[in-house]
Amino acid sequence: MQQKVNSIKKSMSEQVLALAQQVVDFSGVDVEILPPEISQLASRPETFGDPRVLAYTTAKSTIAHILHRNPASDAMLRIVYPDTNGHPLTAGLDRFLSRSLSGQALRDRLTVCSAWLAEHFVKENKTIIDLGGGSGSYAFESLATKSPPSGFRWRVLDLDGESLQFCNDLIAVYDFQNVIETRQDNFMSTTSVDEKFDYAVLIGVLCGMDYNMAVSCLSRAKAHLKPGGEIYAATLLQRAFDEDPRTFRLLCNIGGWQLRPKHLPKVQQIFQDAGWEITSIMSERENGHGQYAIVHAVMPT
Repeated sequence: MQQKVNSIKKSMSEQVLALAQQVVDFSGVDVEILPPEISQLASRPETFGDPRVLAYTTAKSTIAHILHRNPASDAMLRIVYPDTNGHPLTAGLDRFLSRSLSGQALRDRLTVCSAWLAEHFVKENKTIIDLGGGSGSYAFESLATKSPPSGFRWRVLDLDGESLQFCNDLIAVYDFQNVIETRQDNFMSTTSVDEKFDYAVLIGVLCGMDYNMAVSCLSRAKAHLKPGGEIYAATLLQRAFDEDPRTFRLLCNIGGWQLRPKHLPKVQQIFQDAGWEITSIMSERENGHGQYAIVHAVMPT
């Protein structure tokens, strides 16, 4: 047992490991969502290896099961955004996760980012590449509020074939065949770029990356853009772990999601060191103090 726990700890990011060592208060959680025994276990430091917690969450939570099977999948988002994509919530733990502060932050991020993209990037004869775009949530949400202008195209690039198939199904439903396209590839390792785009979208991809990986990712994104291209990116802030440790205890320590939230100055440094010129930093909340840093930046000419 100890060997298994040590193996889990070795794979954890510093931020998740720090969260694992905290006592987290699960009191007041509905017993139908988390039984008292599981709430007590999950509240204690370093109980992520306990087989009772693990068995319960993977059996009762679709989200936790997805994270164990395929952490890269955005199927979790399709649970948190049930009204957007028709995936109803399942019973039990998913209700707690999707109705938490962090679940609300994800929904707000979708709304805020999509509205901004519709206003600033969805333009006549312009092109967007959505790097790690999953099932195209931001493309469909943006185009729900603004009809596609003439000559506009949005490419969703992702490694996850399941998410891209979901995107392709929606493309057919909404008759966006000439507007949204998908491509299965890893933009971090691909050696050839067949087209340069006006804008890049990078939402959520940086959340699990450390400093060096994030700099490399943002540097690589420039290869897909025309000179003077722009990027719109969102990444998780440490505030998310601080204000909602219960959700992230379950997602990270038990679900296996290796997130690396960052403080805002570190986010700024990452963009600057990757060669981007930041024009604005936003939040998913009106007061500006949200769980995400949403950055608009341009390539210096």
